[in-house]
Amino acid sequence: MRAFRFTSRLIILVAIILVALAPVSVASATPPVIENGIFDDDYKIEFQPCPGIEVWDHEVLTYRQTAYFDDQGNVTRVKIHFIGTDTFHTPQNPGVELSGHFTATTEIDLQTGEFIHASGVPIKITVPGYGAVLVREGFWKRYPNDHQGGKDSFADPDDLAVFCSLLAGN
Repeated sequence: MRAFRFTSRLIILVAIILVALAPVSVASATPPVIENGIFDDDYKIEFQPCPGIEVWDHEVLTYRQTAYFDDQGNVTRVKIHFIGTDTFHTPQNPGVELSGHFTATTEIDLQTGEFIHASGVPIKITVPGYGAVLVREGFWKRYPNDHQGGKDSFADPDDLAVFCSLLAGN
């Protein structure tokens, strides 16, 4: 659930599902539709936080998506809950991996496909002896850019310096 490639892939997935559900028309309220799935991808992150180091993320997660409908069968709301693991790594130092579990919940803006009203801990990398070296937690009006409260290591140069140093193998 970050500004990484996962976000764009998930938005495309949600858009496909919304298009598939759009023509549904019924006389009475339709119950929510729940879908569960798995996402597993290893990708170069879009926002490179470590100068001179190419940062990749092997992200494995499960999600539960719930689509809500009005009495006409139109999608009115989509909520998604994620649980998974990030493993950050770099081709420059293939022996080092920084890994951690995450969990978050968000809604989808039906007009734009963006994540809105996100909350949880979408990134948490903890390293023995160092503690939490990369954390993104709290809540957002629009994820990942409108952080409203909590901790965001991407906005903290000291946190990024430790994360980048560890990823470089220092």
